[in-house]
Amino acid sequence: MRPFQLLLLLCCALLLGACATPHYGPRGFWKPNRYDRNGLARGRWRTHYDSAGQQPFTAGQYRHGRPVRTFRYYAPTGALDRSERYGRAGFCEVTYWYPNGQVARRGNAQWVTGAKGARFYWFGPWTSYAEDGQTTAIQTYTDGTISRAETYEKGKLTQVETHDERGKVIRSETYLDGQLLKVETFDKGLRTGTTNTL
Repeated sequence: MRPFQLLLLLCCALLLGACATPHYGPRGFWKPNRYDRNGLARGRWRTHYDSAGQQPFTAGQYRHGRPVRTFRYYAPTGALDRSERYGRAGFCEVTYWYPNGQVARRGNAQWVTGAKGARFYWFGPWTSYAEDGQTTAIQTYTDGTISRAETYEKGKLTQVETHDERGKVIRSETYLDGQLLKVETFDKGLRTGTTNTL
């Protein structure tokens, strides 16, 4: 047998042997839950409620220890509970879901890593929905602390609360059929004034 034919036969035998070897789960680049040389999470990342890996808890991707693209969180029932869609600089759109797949709540957040560690906080307006899709509340956050809260019933504004930098209510407005009914002011959690407008 010529050396070239022998080499070709040997390569074929190795390939067939590799195909016959049992393989459990992904290998190498596609293997989930890996770390880079700095000990930071990277690549596909999966966690499970159970040790057998049958009941998913999270699914997403990391780059240099920061989540990227879309991260999904699942309820113990297997239904999608929350999704986080990441953009640049750690900004993300967070969506909470009803078990039937309808949006329950949606808003923006940011993931910041620094010398003191990682911090995840909400900012801007967060809208809550009933299962039929109607808006039930809009809460506005500044650097993770609520600054304004609007409540709706059957699509109509019923109450607006304004909060200080610690999240305490400083003003409350009550509406009836779109008309301002009452204004209350607060200082350190105590009511300081009430004005009826109708």
